[in-house]
Amino acid sequence: MCRRGENIYHRKDERWEGRYHKGRKANGRLLYGYVYGKTLEEVQEKLRPLKKSAELTLNLYGKSVVTFNEWSIQWLNELQATLKPATYASYLHKLKKYLWKPLGELPMYQLDAKAIRSAVDSWKLEGLACSSIKVFFRLLTQAMAHAIKQGMIEKNPCESVDLPKVIKERVRALSLSEQRKLEKVVDADSDHRSKTVSLALRTGMRIGEIAALKWDAVDLERRLIYVNQTYQRICYGNGKKSELQLGPPKSQTSQRVIPMSEKVHSLLENLKTNKAADFVFTTKGKPCEPRLLTKHFHRILKKAKLTGIHFHQLRHTFATRCLEAEEKIFPVSRLLGHYSVQLTSDIYYDSQLGERIDVVTSMDKLVG
Repeated sequence: MCRRGENIYHRKDERWEGRYHKGRKANGRLLYGYVYGKTLEEVQEKLRPLKKSAELTLNLYGKSVVTFNEWSIQWLNELQATLKPATYASYLHKLKKYLWKPLGELPMYQLDAKAIRSAVDSWKLEGLACSSIKVFFRLLTQAMAHAIKQGMIEKNPCESVDLPKVIKERVRALSLSEQRKLEKVVDADSDHRSKTVSLALRTGMRIGEIAALKWDAVDLERRLIYVNQTYQRICYGNGKKSELQLGPPKSQTSQRVIPMSEKVHSLLENLKTNKAADFVFTTKGKPCEPRLLTKHFHRILKKAKLTGIHFHQLRHTFATRCLEAEEKIFPVSRLLGHYSVQLTSDIYYDSQLGERIDVVTSMDKLVG
């Protein structure tokens, strides 16, 4: 039974339940708060101040009474059509696992610089890397910027928060002897999927790009490889199963053309025995999952008696060898699909050590 005009109900468990309007959800629907009591009078007594407080808050803050988790999921749903599935899944995962825990229940008008600094401190206590904290902060900044556009808040609180400085860890390239040892094992291995190791070392392609490589993107006559898609496993979280998806590369500049060296041309010619297959590296006619290729990579590492190396270091090794051979950073940047030469220079500055040694030696000779 409902008390007319009061939103008070007598429940089957003999308790009384009262509800009141707390505000509105991000989609405009009413948001309710609930109280319970043993008697009608008890619930009425509890409801009175809550209704008054909610009414005052709503009049004062309007639609910014919406909680951050409500707002952020609405924002992400609006954004979904413009995002790659992998990017959407990544954003959703970061919101749920890292942003909602410290900030999710706060109404938007209370999400200020102090609350954000507290969230940053909680991430540091969890032992998260400064680079990860920067990624979460960037996502939060995007959400709050959109809230300003929608008239939800007036100022982005992230602008008043200073993040801990990120110390970039430089990825080690394999030494020339390590590379030769690794390629010797690959050449002797009978499984065609192990050849992905040599392809990464000789082209700088990412593991997802190699997994997605189709024969129609390989021009053996002109000796060119067209990098135009990637294959990756996307995890949506929230109980949903992960799935493998073919999609465009990491960025627009990642779509590139890579000339084949003699080694790569020979490798691909030898692999092209099954012309019916669409993909260069296949399992039962389908592209090889990157996790499977990683498994083969570790098998090769074990045979070569090398440890502490991950697949992405093969890409770094390619770039380092190119710069050691020619020291021409612009073409190497384009081969890697970097958006700027500066990025390439920052990552692979060690490979240009020879240039700096020459400069210092010349300076010594000049000074005497």
